[in-house]
Amino acid sequence: MQKLLFITCTLYITILLQAIEFEKNVIYKKVGQRELKLDIMYTKGAKMQPLVMCIHGGGWMGGHRSMYHNRMRKIAEEGYVAATLEYRFAPKTIWPGQLEDVQAAHKFLVKNAAKYGIDPERIGAWGESAGGHLSLLLGLMPKEKGESLRLRGIVNYFGPTEFRQTDRIQGAGRFMLMALMGGRLENKKEILAEASPMFHIGRTDPPILTLHGTKDRLVPIEGSELLHEEMIKAQVPGQLFPMENTGHGMGRDRKKGQALLRNFFFDYLRSSEMELMAHEDFDKGTSRWEPTDPKAWKIVKKNGRSFYSLHAKSNYKTKVRSPFNISLLKESEVGDFVLDVDLRSTIKVYGHQDLCLFFGHQDPEHYYYVHLGRKADAHANSIFLVNNAPRVSIAKTRTDGTDWSRGWHRARIRREAASGKIEVYFDDMQKPIMTTVDKTFTHGRVGIGSFDDTGDFDAIRLWGKKIKKRK
Repeated sequence: MQKLLFITCTLYITILLQAIEFEKNVIYKKVGQRELKLDIMYTKGAKMQPLVMCIHGGGWMGGHRSMYHNRMRKIAEEGYVAATLEYRFAPKTIWPGQLEDVQAAHKFLVKNAAKYGIDPERIGAWGESAGGHLSLLLGLMPKEKGESLRLRGIVNYFGPTEFRQTDRIQGAGRFMLMALMGGRLENKKEILAEASPMFHIGRTDPPILTLHGTKDRLVPIEGSELLHEEMIKAQVPGQLFPMENTGHGMGRDRKKGQALLRNFFFDYLRSSEMELMAHEDFDKGTSRWEPTDPKAWKIVKKNGRSFYSLHAKSNYKTKVRSPFNISLLKESEVGDFVLDVDLRSTIKVYGHQDLCLFFGHQDPEHYYYVHLGRKADAHANSIFLVNNAPRVSIAKTRTDGTDWSRGWHRARIRREAASGKIEVYFDDMQKPIMTTVDKTFTHGRVGIGSFDDTGDFDAIRLWGKKIKKRK
């Protein structure tokens, strides 16, 4: 029996390894006569998998993309696409040439997403030292107009975060920074600020996991501590893991760090082990959607991105007090599910400013919905049940309100039908903002909308266990 089990396991591993393709020396950019290349691992025949971009360190002056090959294999075996890239080095190429190369690789991978089975809306970056610095800026600087190129998460291993206080940068670190900047640091205040991740932190930035040695002399941990403080102030999700008694490297906490990294990428990129049942980026219209009032909804194409806009109040009356701006996803009858949605409010600030997510939808008088409202009360910022009667708040835990800052946010509902568990997340996918347990409806359709406001929706992903359509 043991021999049979061993053979079975060996065969499974062999098939898995054979299924992973490894393409080396893929040209992603040309600069003059030089070709910049990346290596990529992906599962043959797979579609819509999250991507982790791996960016090597080396003081912006050295290193090689092959440093990540072994780790890429482990990532690919867990259902990700993994890519590692080269970039031009200082001092021959000065800033911002390195960032431009990394951004070009990102754009290349998005453009070739279908070829490699990538979900372009679920991309993260992972880098160490100088690679951590570049990973941070890749995620914090999509101030470029292509909104669809946002990262979903950044893992930063001991990367520098602040260059503006040049008097505090000494020794080898100062030498490397001078090479990067093309000479002396004096009179370079503006470019040093632009190259500092700390300078770019904002409310809707992607989450950041930072791991940093407490004894790091080359890149002192104080920079990561300051970055984390700024993230807390701006309400950017993330975590700082100080690696005790560790210098500029992985140190003794390697296993714990790897577990944090694995959980971080799962929560922000993978999202679920269930089947991806539906994905919607609104590039092909709205034929899959069923709104209560089609005239209140439209597709907007802007800055290279398409999204579904609830731009007016729906001409729709409900039999009981409940939302009337609703658009349901067709053929989305699910029991257990995870629903991820990008959304942004387009209404002026007021107490009940909201957007809503719908699930367990049976008919217009029977369903659940999540009300993401600015200020919580009996009728706002909660999980609600509509059961042939005016909506009732059923959340057991919830926050005091949802911070609708300007820009795009990410929301998630996680539902377990058998236990009745419902969890709601907003930006931070590791800590729910609302929870409850309810088994009134164990399956139903999902949708998006608002009680009576306006807003935009995009990058919708639905994982779940499909229920056969009721007759």
